[in-house]
Amino acid sequence: MTNIRNTSYADGFGIFNKVAEEILDLGQDNTLRLFMLNTSNKLFNYDELYEYILPNVTKYVFSRKRLADIEHDPKKQQTIILDALSHLRPIENDNDKGAGGELGEILLYLFLEQDLKAPKLFSKVELKTNAQDYVKGSDGIHFKFRKNAQGEQIMQLIIGEAKIRNDLKDGIEEAFKSIDAFLTSNIQDRNLLDTHLMNQIVNEKEAVEIKEYITAIPRKKKETVFGIFIGYSVNYDGSTDSNDEYDQNIIAENIKQVLNMRSKIIDLICNYSVSNYEFNFYFLPFHDAKRDRKTIMKQLTKGKPHFSWEDIRNG
Repeated sequence: MTNIRNTSYADGFGIFNKVAEEILDLGQDNTLRLFMLNTSNKLFNYDELYEYILPNVTKYVFSRKRLADIEHDPKKQQTIILDALSHLRPIENDNDKGAGGELGEILLYLFLEQDLKAPKLFSKVELKTNAQDYVKGSDGIHFKFRKNAQGEQIMQLIIGEAKIRNDLKDGIEEAFKSIDAFLTSNIQDRNLLDTHLMNQIVNEKEAVEIKEYITAIPRKKKETVFGIFIGYSVNYDGSTDSNDEYDQNIIAENIKQVLNMRSKIIDLICNYSVSNYEFNFYFLPFHDAKRDRKTIMKQLTKGKPHFSWEDIRNG
């Protein structure tokens, strides 16, 4: 079977520390995974986050074929990061409620590849180019394989949704609304992948193998899985803590904050009648999610080589 590799860089993913994981027993392998950045002087290390994201932007934006085309072209290699950054949404209006939302899509892509070990087929940027209707229902498409009890190999087509909201509950609820829209809007992953897959994957044999699960008649066994990234604002002040106390307390409070949403997530899965799907949740706290996502993406779209807290302090 195909051995399509991840597109993103593994080196640097260690900036994300897994602090909790919980299984929701609803018949499928539903998992909540809580990650956190390191802290320094009671501040999340956004500089480490920024410096890991920056070189991965080209991997997120462009297809394997596009990246392979420039592999032996030093001139294009020097400018492709600028080309990639130009595909991201510029932040020009501070009143834009969606400003910085692409950060969630990039982080979703990284978590699905590096933690879930599910290589991307399409990113949101590629979907924008290829199928406007599909963009309404997905923030990216990844895949992996599993084997059932009979040893039969099953493709898991992972549909991504990313939300960064100040309120954790709002982010979770909006993610389920997007999933419901995806499932009820008659969006056809078969048509998209049949039309564009050969243009995305360098190795034609690999593309043909994947299409055997998606577009062939009869098809090999495939199932849909959801990968969800939720960024949210931390509900902990810690102003009277020492730095060491803060490092410990912020972890405990964030675990509590997310796991308090456990019953809410179960209710949403049941209320939307989606217990027949597998869910993989990734949670990452920010100090002020709406502000910080905008600041990080504003600096990224301007091509700054390093993250600066100046925009946050002045914002």
